[in-house]
Amino acid sequence: MQCKSIKFKYRGLLAGACFATLLVAGAASAYGADYTPVTDARLANPEPENWLMTRGNYKGWSYSALDQINAYNVKNLVPVWSLSTGVDSGHESPPIVNNGIMFVTTPYSQVIALNAATGDLLWRYKRALPEGFSALHNTNRGVALYGDKVYFAPLDAVMVALDAKTGKVAWEAKIEDWKQGYYTTMAPLVVKGKVLIGVAGGEFGVRGFVQAFDAQTGKPVWKTYSIPAPGEPGAGML
Repeated sequence: MQCKSIKFKYRGLLAGACFATLLVAGAASAYGADYTPVTDARLANPEPENWLMTRGNYKGWSYSALDQINAYNVKNLVPVWSLSTGVDSGHESPPIVNNGIMFVTTPYSQVIALNAATGDLLWRYKRALPEGFSALHNTNRGVALYGDKVYFAPLDAVMVALDAKTGKVAWEAKIEDWKQGYYTTMAPLVVKGKVLIGVAGGEFGVRGFVQAFDAQTGKPVWKTYSIPAPGEPGAGML
């Protein structure tokens, strides 16, 4: 599904609706100095008015506990603002919302931060991809939040930590060599101070894995392969 317009309104209350009909009700708070850090405790028990990870919580519900908008009054929603992301291709990123600040990724390795109440652009980060890079899928599936940072995996198989207030790069770390066929489209997942990411590129014969990075420094912590190497258990089944 492709969608470039976000946000609907019901009787003065906001409900975020973007890409996958995610609803987020409530008024946006001030940006900048008032940005609320995302902690382990908040990720474990997210407030219903926020959407702090791609599936809503670690249980992967993809369901909001808010009930002001329901099957009976959803027909009254009307658009209050829209935004063109500036790119085409399939938009697959759910809006991640932290106290009125919405973060959305787009195809071609872009992150956009918005005032969820007004649609005003707060900042935009767009990574310049290496010369010669190509991927079969140019989409991106979202960001992760932790502390005062936004974590994002651009197409060219790197992990980037952005300052949530400014969009400036705090650190970046190589996941794998894109010249070997690796690329990244998935949203990172933060667990207890570690940023987890998997890779794409199976169509090019790469060996899949999940890797963890330290959320503060970007240093690699561990890597677990999802495909056995020759001679390992299960290798003969491939």
